[in-house]
Amino acid sequence: MTLDVKIRAFQPKDLEQVLKLVKELESELAEKFTDVKIKSGIDDYRNRYLKPGNKYKTIIAVVDNTVVGYLMGYPSLGAPEVDNMYDILPVSSKWSPPEFFLQITFVSKPFRNQGISKKLHKEIIMYVKKQGHKEVYACIAKWNIPEIKVIRSLKFKLKDLGYRYRLTLKL
Repeated sequence: MTLDVKIRAFQPKDLEQVLKLVKELESELAEKFTDVKIKSGIDDYRNRYLKPGNKYKTIIAVVDNTVVGYLMGYPSLGAPEVDNMYDILPVSSKWSPPEFFLQITFVSKPFRNQGISKKLHKEIIMYVKKQGHKEVYACIAKWNIPEIKVIRSLKFKLKDLGYRYRLTLKL
């Protein structure tokens, strides 16, 4: 049976459902890395990432009116230490940074392996092209094999950075 998945932009009304997914992600990470204390990102999502009017672009996957996955990214100046300093691009609305960084993708466990992550990635790539960016990239931990497979299937080039990969797609 094929799921009827709708991919669309995040809206403020989706906040609580996305935060529920963030909690699920944090719970999975806590199970996977039992010796590491996972700091909750709920406040960051609520007060920064999902706050209207900032640089972050979030798209969601919806099945039967329930948010089952999300992908978040932002226009990047190519230097994480600079990117992390601002939430609103301090530039003219006529200029767009050449790169777009895919910060995180998450799909709820019961909905995995059904093509949802790939649909989210395809949608963000279309968005990035329309915005005039020249490249989209992600940095992914080597243990995150499912995400690496999805992104590689979309023709992203892989570069080994030691403990993670940088996956890049030139547009």
